[in-house]
Amino acid sequence: MIMPINSPLKCDDLREVTRLFYSLKRGGSLAQDDLEELVRYWEPKILPNSKDRSENFVICLPDASTTGVVGPRWIFHLLGLRHRAVEIGFHTESGLIVLQHRSPMKSDWPDMPDMAVAGHIPQREDGSDIFFEEGAWKEIEEEIGLSVTEASSYLVEGQLQLIGCPYNSLDMNELRNPPYYNAEVRQIFGGTLTGAALSNMRFTDNEASGIMLVTPETAWDMLARHEIASGMRYSLPRYLDWMENRARSNQ
Repeated sequence: MIMPINSPLKCDDLREVTRLFYSLKRGGSLAQDDLEELVRYWEPKILPNSKDRSENFVICLPDASTTGVVGPRWIFHLLGLRHRAVEIGFHTESGLIVLQHRSPMKSDWPDMPDMAVAGHIPQREDGSDIFFEEGAWKEIEEEIGLSVTEASSYLVEGQLQLIGCPYNSLDMNELRNPPYYNAEVRQIFGGTLTGAALSNMRFTDNEASGIMLVTPETAWDMLARHEIASGMRYSLPRYLDWMENRARSNQ
């Protein structure tokens, strides 16, 4: 479920958004001037909220390389411009999967299970890139209160584990007004949480309302039977496969 959060558009504007989504093809060929013109045109129609205005994304290509073209998050979700995101899977030393319960106040997939941590990678205020692992730790600290400075205490491995290559995803809801097109290149990280990490978790920015600990079997069942957030739908199977392959290689 994705809840509308902006001003509804008129029929002609809805048709134009749909046309732009398909013609821009995730925005890889857009120049900075082109994007800024689109922002000027659509901002008074959309009336984005303060959060969507304050966070900037950079357009990226399918291989996760960035084009240097930067704009506010609302225009990325309005027109389906491709941007970067991270998904972080955690499990306990006993093998339980750590899942996040998203806040009911979230605009997208409220009150649903998700990966332990998930989020977009914004640009720094000076316009420079934040790389995937740095972005992952930024989200971890914001959502569950664990800092990279304590990584050696919080992770059995001492650091985040890179899981596979970035993958492309597209979530879309053309029935929503305004429409929602979320084109991401997602990188998955993982790790084994220590007892100290579990005891020091804090929900610091209202992104999560709680944490669930489930067996891998229950996690697979949730994927098959439950309504869950997009990140969990596509990233959790990759994470569970990674766990299984790692366990097999350690036998």
